[in-house]
Amino acid sequence: MEISDRVLFFKYALPCAQTLIKRDTLRQEDYKIMLRLVVDGKAPAKDSENVFKVAIANLKFLAMKKKKSEIDDETIREYFWFKHDEAVDERFEEMGDFNPEICRTYPGIVRELKGNKAVVETPLGTKTYRKDLIKDLKIQDVVIIHRGFVVEKVSRELAAKLWDLKKKYVHNLGKNIFI
Repeated sequence: MEISDRVLFFKYALPCAQTLIKRDTLRQEDYKIMLRLVVDGKAPAKDSENVFKVAIANLKFLAMKKKKSEIDDETIREYFWFKHDEAVDERFEEMGDFNPEICRTYPGIVRELKGNKAVVETPLGTKTYRKDLIKDLKIQDVVIIHRGFVVEKVSRELAAKLWDLKKKYVHNLGKNIFI
């Protein structure tokens, strides 16, 4: 099954690469090449996505369940926004070799920009993230972050919904900053 927007897929998947590098299923050099391409708005070599086996399997299943012939943007976002937490929990239970809290996607608000970094307020608190996956980021933009990266801009309404969904994962989750 084809992915309609491979760049979008890699924006969400590449933050997980550090775990794959640690497991020796992805080389650091290959990660750097893929990341450089995605930062430049280009998709990595065909079939590079297959290194993200769990994400691809879950995306294919979700697309088939929705009777889609391809993995489209809607399916990618639905998986990473709403289904990825389940996959993280299952893999952590099985492998136990990563921090599940940082492997989840979270909504946030950009509070400050510093060179190639953005200071973002999320359910995890206010932290610094790489912003090279997203162009023309501004203070007060509402975004999705994933393991050290700002992935994309989203609506305030979606961010509010996602904030509430993270309650079961983040102890001492503060007031929803989007409502």
